[in-house]
Amino acid sequence: MADNSRAINRIFTRKVICDLIKNGKSDVFDYVVRRYINEPEGKSHGELVSEIYAHLGKQQRNEYYYMNTLLNKLLVGIHNVNTTTALSQIHIGHSIADFVMINGEGQVYEIKSSLDNFDRLYDQLHDYFCAFSKVSVLTSIHELEKVKKILGTFGEMGDAVGIYVLSDQDTIFSRERSRNPSEYSELLDHTNIFKLLRKAEYENILHCYFGMLPQSAPVFYFADCLESFKQIPIVEAQRLTHQELKKRNKITVEEFENVQPELKSVVYFSNLIGKLPELNKLLHENYGR
Repeated sequence: MADNSRAINRIFTRKVICDLIKNGKSDVFDYVVRRYINEPEGKSHGELVSEIYAHLGKQQRNEYYYMNTLLNKLLVGIHNVNTTTALSQIHIGHSIADFVMINGEGQVYEIKSSLDNFDRLYDQLHDYFCAFSKVSVLTSIHELEKVKKILGTFGEMGDAVGIYVLSDQDTIFSRERSRNPSEYSELLDHTNIFKLLRKAEYENILHCYFGMLPQSAPVFYFADCLESFKQIPIVEAQRLTHQELKKRNKITVEEFENVQPELKSVVYFSNLIGKLPELNKLLHENYGR
């Protein structure tokens, strides 16, 4: 494997975790352990994961680090996994939302770490506001002024965007440095909201709202369902969509608490909760035995 620092980013992915669970080893994991961990012998897999994650926190906070911190802070510190659903990598228009939280309302968090560029930020935020009324940027203290300056050029839309900072101490939502998002619904669009939904989800909305589904040939069915969806007032269509999205990623409080903190995001978003007993067994076993 090439000497490439990007390998550390791959540790917290479904493929590497599944390789570890299935085979008890992973070439990527072995490479990262050799490169970043001193004297790994005698340490458990869980201890090594913690040390690798700590290295990310000190040296190269990537998108996973931000997302995992956000998930831990929101679902553990503020909300409840029984009443809140988080989604990641959600396609909206021509953009992909890093992190979406569905509670009583939906909110998008766009992650902008020091490793990211800001060239598409306007287009990204514009796309998100086509489906969600609350959008925020999560950034580092080192990028805060840059984010504020850029948002200041976006007019009314930029003024509505919330700003949150991941501090060097891993805190979020500092009152001194953050601002909450304002509701901004001027860009809401039926088509973008509809395309968030899976077939069973939009059928459920249409059946509940109209009492029936379009009677169409298969080739026209999607388009006819969209046309029916467009007859629902936009704010109500958004609310019903949030209700459906909230049903995804179900996990109990007990299950979530049983996930090692550094791995909560990959387990939650990669639907690995069913493999949790095997994963926890591996994490308690010594490396290289």
